[in-house]
Amino acid sequence: MIRKNDLSEVLFAFVIIAFGLFLVYSGIDLSIGKMSRIGPGFLPLCLGVIITVLGIGILFERQEKRDDGPPNLRGLALITLAIGAFAALVETTGLFPATAALVILTALANHERIRPLTLLGTIIGLCVVGYLLFVAALQLPFKPISPDLISWFTGTS
Repeated sequence: MIRKNDLSEVLFAFVIIAFGLFLVYSGIDLSIGKMSRIGPGFLPLCLGVIITVLGIGILFERQEKRDDGPPNLRGLALITLAIGAFAALVETTGLFPATAALVILTALANHERIRPLTLLGTIIGLCVVGYLLFVAALQLPFKPISPDLISWFTGTS
């Protein structure tokens, strides 16, 4: 049963659904290929289906009514900055420093205080997962730490 939604939530759900359907439509003419050699249409088609299903899920989501208060502009700014910092740092400093910047800036966006040990554990965990996923499994050309950064810290050229 569809819950009573605010107009903004319904519009947001329809935007998400429309974007997912656009991805499906974009990928439908491209070759999907086989699982051993996927084609260029596989990713947009799968992402489009997933995004469409999530958009439909927003319409059926059950939540208690709550008073959110004013929007968290500081959080929005810091999350945007965190994504931008990761994108800017991943090639120049390496995957690990970029991930650390992402986690620290994201933690600052939270109103609640995060313990340093939790923050350090999150950074280490995401660095390990990122390395295993992007470097080891997908073989993307990311360096864990840039040699330029290492030489800058050690003072060698």
